[in-house]
Amino acid sequence: MANSRILIPILIIPMVCYGCYGGWQREAFDWGLILGMATGGFISSKAEPFFEKPLINGPGDKEYREEQVPDPWVWGASIATVGLVALLPNQEGWLNDRSYRHLKGAEQAAAAGFFIKEFTKDLVGRPRPDYYDRLELGIELDEARKSWPSGHTTHAFNVATYLSLFTWDEWRADEPLAIAAKSGITALLAAGAGWVCWTRVADNRHYPGDVAAGAVLGAGTALFFYSWQNWWGKPQGDENPSQSSIIEATPFSIGVRFTF
Repeated sequence: MANSRILIPILIIPMVCYGCYGGWQREAFDWGLILGMATGGFISSKAEPFFEKPLINGPGDKEYREEQVPDPWVWGASIATVGLVALLPNQEGWLNDRSYRHLKGAEQAAAAGFFIKEFTKDLVGRPRPDYYDRLELGIELDEARKSWPSGHTTHAFNVATYLSLFTWDEWRADEPLAIAAKSGITALLAAGAGWVCWTRVADNRHYPGDVAAGAVLGAGTALFFYSWQNWWGKPQGDENPSQSSIIEATPFSIGVRFTF
């Protein structure tokens, strides 16, 4: 079982090369990557650690506590982020190609964070701070050795980073009031993600190193897939549209575009 799960990233990583193409190849890659990483994350989330001996150990001598941030809050924030970046106006208008790229980018970032953190949890197998109390109480034993990295922190920083990038990239106004508003939004997002980090340590679910790793993973996947969809990874055809009148169809609309 461990060997079959190790094959998952080996099969996913080469798809990055395939995704450099535009057209249907790019669409197949984008949605295939979302589905593949979500499936891989789900499989890993239900599996046991690869090794009997953890790669990173921990004392596991803290008491079991109820968590302040339950799983539905985390998934709700991720789903809300996908909806917001797809539906909010951007620098090119509303419900357009850029909205569609944000839809894919936010989903890819969330799926990547989900897959990587679940796979890494199984690979590392670190006991949680409340490990021995869980064994004694018989509570959530399937999660007892999945401490590194923190999944809640991964998703919290994924959301905060993607929404911050969206705010500054799509809202280009440079008036003092606009800059203050954008800075305030970013600060609130960072504070929310930081609060999630604090609760994971305070609730004896993670060590400080777990949440630090989760923060890096969440921010990194958000930055990578935001860039993939909107900056360096954007299909070349989007930068140089053909100089003709065409019928343009997107997942949000069908219309005629005239280019002169």
